[in-house]
Amino acid sequence: MTQSFDPFPVADLETNRAGRLSDEQRQRYRGAAGAFLKNEMFVAIGFFVIAAILATATGPAPNAWLRPFAAAAFVAIGILLLLRAVTKGDSLAADVRAGRVETVEGALGKRRINTGGGRSSGTSYYFDVAGKSYEVGRAAYDAAPEAGIVRLFVLPRSHQVVNLERLPDRPLPNDAITSPTAALAALATTLRSHDRVQAAEAHAELEAIEDKFRAEHDAMFAPAPGGELDPRPLAVAILGRWQTGPISMVFMPDGTMVATLPGGQQRRGHWSIGSDGRLHSDATGRDQAADASIAGDVLTVTENGQPLSFQRAAGN
Repeated sequence: MTQSFDPFPVADLETNRAGRLSDEQRQRYRGAAGAFLKNEMFVAIGFFVIAAILATATGPAPNAWLRPFAAAAFVAIGILLLLRAVTKGDSLAADVRAGRVETVEGALGKRRINTGGGRSSGTSYYFDVAGKSYEVGRAAYDAAPEAGIVRLFVLPRSHQVVNLERLPDRPLPNDAITSPTAALAALATTLRSHDRVQAAEAHAELEAIEDKFRAEHDAMFAPAPGGELDPRPLAVAILGRWQTGPISMVFMPDGTMVATLPGGQQRRGHWSIGSDGRLHSDATGRDQAADASIAGDVLTVTENGQPLSFQRAAGN
């Protein structure tokens, strides 16, 4: 069975962090250097053959006068390919012999450039990190995250990317979730900025906001925790402030309550525990009833079969 190629092997991260290629990576890129040199030279020879055919052709043709110029062009392309093969192949081979790995950290930008047209078209893939660009293969491009803070492990001469490590998101402002301003600003910067570093930083911030919102959403709708229910009457145990993500509720002994919604908007109303044992409140402008239970420091409110969990605020 053929093993799929892993462009970012986790097993090699520890060695790469120490600034070295692993034994497996040495073997892989030693073979890649030889294959690259062989392929480029094969294509270059093809251009030389075409140039020779054009230069020696003698038959009549409407554009016969163009043949010498076309032949010279093919020779020039062949020479460029040979130079590229020798230069890049040698630099990659030298990197493999040295075995040294450098790191670059920053927000990740991804782009691809389409060249040519028709059958001769091709696509080049790039990572942009910390103001530097690195050409990568399609597999690495697809395997990398769309945005975020990363650490690239790069060979110093050939600039070959040999591994990638996703780093933790940078700290967000305290109001990044409760206020849409931060997300909108990051989105606007991503769409409008022509500076690749600035656009990547804004994209990473937007990704971090999405990750945090997703985590808080999952926490809000997590199943009720196990354990014994609070033995006190619900009307007593529920008093105080409860928080989940950007939403909080404060239940006061006089039967009034304050609900704080995303964006900081507050709604005031009344609450009570009905004869049916359910939590009644009108902070949304209409009377609503929901099942409620408290286990430890977690209040679970279930409405229409959807549980919403709140954590008891410190000091209550």
